[in-house]
Amino acid sequence: MREKTLRAAGQRSGVTGASTDAATPPRGFRHLLAAPWFYRLGFAAARRVPLAALYGIADVLALATYLSCRAQARTLRGNLLRLLPEASGAARARLARRICRNYARYLVDYGRFRWMPGGGFEAVITGLEGGEHLRRAFAMERGVILVTGHVGNWELGGVFFGHRGVKVHVVTLPDGSRQIDAIRQMYRGRHAVNTIVLDGSPFAPLEMMAALRRREMVAMLVDRWGKTDGVAAAFLGGTQYLPRGPFALGLATGAPILPAFVIRDGGTYRGIVEPPILVEQDDFAPYAARVSDALERVIRRCPDQWYNFVAV
Repeated sequence: MREKTLRAAGQRSGVTGASTDAATPPRGFRHLLAAPWFYRLGFAAARRVPLAALYGIADVLALATYLSCRAQARTLRGNLLRLLPEASGAARARLARRICRNYARYLVDYGRFRWMPGGGFEAVITGLEGGEHLRRAFAMERGVILVTGHVGNWELGGVFFGHRGVKVHVVTLPDGSRQIDAIRQMYRGRHAVNTIVLDGSPFAPLEMMAALRRREMVAMLVDRWGKTDGVAAAFLGGTQYLPRGPFALGLATGAPILPAFVIRDGGTYRGIVEPPILVEQDDFAPYAARVSDALERVIRRCPDQWYNFVAV
């Protein structure tokens, strides 16, 4: 019965990833580096080139991308206007360039973590804020629905939990390139992270439910979604729309929703975990507000790690 409830909720809410323009989130930032050859080159270089040199190369490529991708740069500055309306245009432009640099360094880290042994991650994520929230969520023994956004290093979070013995399932939309999808799935699989692709299959929500019943973690990005079938929430003085899927999944399974983020902290990373959210009614607006508040707090804390290159 719960499977039918979840499947119906998924069809209404986008948890199944129905491929209509109105119901699916906008595609992410695309540029000349978002290509399979660059991913492969990055993985190879990360194994052989010193980190300082990799960061230097990334900084140059980031500046070139910022200057050449003018439409995306304008969008980025527009998002920063909502975040920092009191800042000058020059200050927002400097921050936008820093975001591009940090994003390029994020890609460097993505490559070098490909080859890192499991024990090495203890030296990468050196701090954890809100660890008690994580323990409380797992103590409920219903699995955990982890929600996050395009801030910090979201891929590292799943890898970190995977190396700590938590079975993680990352829910994702197709990238648009089958080769990049395959590369990302290979990368996650190497670190004990399973990928659930929302390609319209009716089995995706059932796979998520089965994982939660096994008391595992289902993780997803929730900060890019269309207005149709989205849940409205206040965000940066305006409104954003979150997918209904995580809330429908929480209502159907009883699993807590856990907003969590991994942010760069100097030369290492720090985890931030917010209090768990239990969905107890089919009006999802109050729960979406809590998730949106958590996302806004971490963005204001780390504005130069907000890698959202589409308009909010």
